[in-house]
Amino acid sequence: MITIQDIANKAGVSISTVSRALDNSTRISLVTRKRIQALAQDMGYTPNFAAKNLMADESNTVGVVFQPQNSKISGNDFVLHELFGINQQLQSFNYLLATATGNSWGEVFESVKTMVQAGKVRRFILLYTTEHDPITQLLKEFKARVVVTGEPQANTQTLYVDNDNFNASKQATELITNHFKLNHPIFIRTQGNWLFEDNRELGFKSVWPTAQVLKLSESFSDQKQQLKEYFEQHPEVDGIVASDDKIALLAQLQGEMYLKSHPQLPTIGFNASEYVQLSKANFYSVDVQPDILGVESVKLLFNDKCSDSNLNNIMVPYKLPKINN
Repeated sequence: MITIQDIANKAGVSISTVSRALDNSTRISLVTRKRIQALAQDMGYTPNFAAKNLMADESNTVGVVFQPQNSKISGNDFVLHELFGINQQLQSFNYLLATATGNSWGEVFESVKTMVQAGKVRRFILLYTTEHDPITQLLKEFKARVVVTGEPQANTQTLYVDNDNFNASKQATELITNHFKLNHPIFIRTQGNWLFEDNRELGFKSVWPTAQVLKLSESFSDQKQQLKEYFEQHPEVDGIVASDDKIALLAQLQGEMYLKSHPQLPTIGFNASEYVQLSKANFYSVDVQPDILGVESVKLLFNDKCSDSNLNNIMVPYKLPKINN
């Protein structure tokens, strides 16, 4: 089994230099770090995480915290891509990923508490934003470093990674409006208190200040009924901007059934998810690059180790769809 001592002997440096280089510490020059990391890989070195964690005040694990699994929020496909990006980037820091989940906020809290107290986890990525969050307060008490994916609800010093949801929605609305010469588009979202939906609604309203907004309940059957009733009462609707792809697809399908004057209702959503593959003509989606959100959340999480800057947020660019003539 290859040890740090073996790498130090081969590289002609001290054990402490090797240890810091493998931890990607900025106390070691970038050239030396890359040389030692490449040498360790060539020699087949595998870190002994268990031994390292016993000696350290912080484990080599990042906790990724989900909201309760019974919470109805669309975008599981989005979260999977985000997790892929997180896990991919963690490998460069020699850290492992552990998830905190539960069927209620209480269960999620206990999972995080165990990570902090028993597992010595001191770095966390929260896949949600909510005000007056007891989990965030717990992590502050333990001086954990936390990054949130999505803009924080309150104006705090919270580290976060997000898209510019306002401008993404504004440009998406302009794109579909201009191409299809829309006169009566509608914005459709959920009734949830999600800041990304608020910002996407505001982006839409900046283009169409007097257009209507339809807020759907969490129940799928209720959503179908709400859309049916709305379209029957508003036959003038000629386009849809939705807060995500799942809502967009359901709205377009319901529109095809109950808006006979618009059999191929122009529709645009967000996330470029699997729902796009299920859609028909005139369906488009803004790619918010969830995998890049995951990668950048890890970079920000370890910014204290890798940089002297006090960066507190990263905005990930989005990609507008192309509409063929």
